Amino acid sequence: MLNFPKVEKSYRPELNGLRALAVLLVLFFHLDFHWMQGGFLGVDIFLVISGYFISKNLLYDLQNERFSFKKFYTKRLRRLFPALIVTIAGVLLAGYYLMTPAAYERLGLSSLFSSLSASNFFFWKEAGYFDGEAATKPLLHMWSLSLEEQFYLFWPLCLMLVFRWWRKGLGLLLLVGIVASIAICEAFRPEHASAVFFLIPFRMFEFWMGALCIGLEHKALFKKRGLQEILFAMGLVLMIGTSIYTNGDSRMPGLLSLVPCAGAMMVILGGKAPWARWTLSNKTMEYIGKASYSIYLVHWPLIVYFKYYTLEELSKANQWVLGLISIALGFLMWQFVENKFRYTKKPKIGMDRIWIGVPVLILLLVLTGSFIWKSGGIPGRFSDQLYMTKEEITSNRDRYFEKYSIDNELLLGDPGSGQVIIMGNSHAIDLIYMLRENGFTPRITRLNSLGKCYNFGQSYAENDEGLCLKQLEHNLADENWATADAIFLHDNWPQLNLEGLKEILKKVRALTEAPIYVVGPKMTYTQDIPDIVHASKTVVPKNINSFAQQFEKCNEKVFIDLKLIEEFSNPKYANDHIFYIDLLELQGGDNLEAFEIVSSEKLKFLYFDFNHFTTEGARKLGTKLKKVHPELFNANRP
Repeated sequence: MLNFPKVEKSYRPELNGLRALAVLLVLFFHLDFHWMQGGFLGVDIFLVISGYFISKNLLYDLQNERFSFKKFYTKRLRRLFPALIVTIAGVLLAGYYLMTPAAYERLGLSSLFSSLSASNFFFWKEAGYFDGEAATKPLLHMWSLSLEEQFYLFWPLCLMLVFRWWRKGLGLLLLVGIVASIAICEAFRPEHASAVFFLIPFRMFEFWMGALCIGLEHKALFKKRGLQEILFAMGLVLMIGTSIYTNGDSRMPGLLSLVPCAGAMMVILGGKAPWARWTLSNKTMEYIGKASYSIYLVHWPLIVYFKYYTLEELSKANQWVLGLISIALGFLMWQFVENKFRYTKKPKIGMDRIWIGVPVLILLLVLTGSFIWKSGGIPGRFSDQLYMTKEEITSNRDRYFEKYSIDNELLLGDPGSGQVIIMGNSHAIDLIYMLRENGFTPRITRLNSLGKCYNFGQSYAENDEGLCLKQLEHNLADENWATADAIFLHDNWPQLNLEGLKEILKKVRALTEAPIYVVGPKMTYTQDIPDIVHASKTVVPKNINSFAQQFEKCNEKVFIDLKLIEEFSNPKYANDHIFYIDLLELQGGDNLEAFEIVSSEKLKFLYFDFNHFTTEGARKLGTKLKKVHPELFNANRP
């Protein structure tokens, strides 16, 4: 049986180097280095390290009969909260000057949860199809810190009980726990991916893999120099390799997470190998590791606010400059905040006072975040600018769920004036509004092709291929195809596979004799429209729309549009009653230079995010559609 002998504590510089590696992986990933698409795995490595150190410290105190809950949590308060409080306060202060009311309102709420070590619950509940871009959430990275803090809440008690009643079974319990945690990851991920990512039951195996190292490192096998060198080298390869060759579409956490986590275990077990001294134990990596917590805290808000202010993707120069600034700011906070509370032999703030000071400061952050949230993001900051409130954005998003059920079809309109099928993702709902807001009365059957799919049944990621095919089969099995008067196909056309599109058109034509209208892409943008309007610093529609041109995904959409125009110019499609509707030309005019994000007549937003219309936006483009293609609105179609 795997037993845990008397724990010896000693300083291991290579483990600070392992911390450095973990934070650098995360930093490179967040800086958008294309060769580090899986750098988010640095968080998984952090959790393994945390499980190792916390469990080892607890076992050491338990074995020496010096464990105290008050002492343990006082150390945690000193270690984590001073830098955390400074970070949240700084983020709120910067957001006051930089963020739109809607974005600042959301930041206020996320700061409230982050202050209470519950941000993983907040971001889990916020996740969804219309969830904002990660690059607009300065406190998003707090989710992993909340995980750690939640682990610290129950693990000391659990470990103490096991130590007292069945210490010989600790290794077995850890192994069983690891297997169980991974099993529920694999079981729940297909239907609850965001919960699996954010919530602690699905991450416990990473903490426990770190704890398992304590029972292994004393074994004679792992003290052999040759094996240590092999383990250390393999561990580095596994961690760095998976960070390079995985991406956001990988199925994590779960079985695949075992690779980087096992790599971290190997480095912990083989860290005394001689060549660890010049890889992870050198002074540079050691000091980056010591400051890794502060570097992690400051780097993400810095990147988010830089992108938010410039509304630009990071250039190579900006990537390196922001990386160096993140490390420098992290060192400063480590030196002047972390160390002031953590390592002073005679701390200015005693044990009892830290239990007063930290809760008071957290309460202040909670109250501040609550005020920002309840006030709607303090909109008075921008009384001379045009903006959308959180309520306006939310009401526009809700239209996609409440009226037009994103999960299934919904019959609408007057059955006496005919019936049509509209198939596509959320952008098909934009088309529904374009029609409905301009007098379209036939009953509509809406068939959802899902946001993870394009061309109405093809998948972006290999992992989703089965999901998209299953949804396509479900849509094609609908009973209304044979009786429909017209068919509309529309999505956001993020990419184009003409052969795949032809196959789907062939399948649709086999089900119906009705005319088929393939509705092309509309203009979309690289940034959310409320943020673009905010950055324009003007209320003149002409100037706003002119400013927005630099954020148009024009080349991408025009390329796809031209390919579709070329394809559907083939007479065989018209002979088969399949027609192409060019939305880009309707939006942008003959020269594609008249795109608007704000109505020039009514000074109203036409989009509520980077690619979905407001009701006004759908109405306006629908008016143009009706003028150019009145046949779409006739009760009796050809």
